[in-house]
Amino acid sequence: MKIPENVLISGRSLFKYIPHRPPVFLIDSYYGRDDDASYTGYTPVKDTLFCTGTLFSEEGIVEHAAQSVALAAGIDAMAHGNEVVPGFVGSVNEYHFYAPVHSGDKIITGIKEIHKYTGFSVIHVKTFCNGGLVAEGELKVVTINGLKQ
Repeated sequence: MKIPENVLISGRSLFKYIPHRPPVFLIDSYYGRDDDASYTGYTPVKDTLFCTGTLFSEEGIVEHAAQSVALAAGIDAMAHGNEVVPGFVGSVNEYHFYAPVHSGDKIITGIKEIHKYTGFSVIHVKTFCNGGLVAEGELKVVTINGLKQ
């Protein structure tokens, strides 16, 4: 995964693709998709839900990754004329954290679907900060067809 540079969608414009809203909205930019992955970004804010003091929690990194999956799915669905399909993380597997992230540090997350089955997908996630890999792991994401948001 290469770290992208150009933001395609940011701020409140992201709301139409994902059900999350502040204070639990952990994406502030979408960089697009290439052959390898889809990319999002977030800059943690001091003293917020997942950022106690200046340290952005590991749970916040995983939640950001999960929202990145939801955003990519929402953008893809709408690009094909479909409605956004709700879902949830069924499991978090083999997640590793290599370095802390602090408020004001921009993180960039790449997500890649490695398996797709009826009703769920397996996603590999890599999160970068200041050019270095800070976390990576695997999410199993369940989709709920037939529900409206």
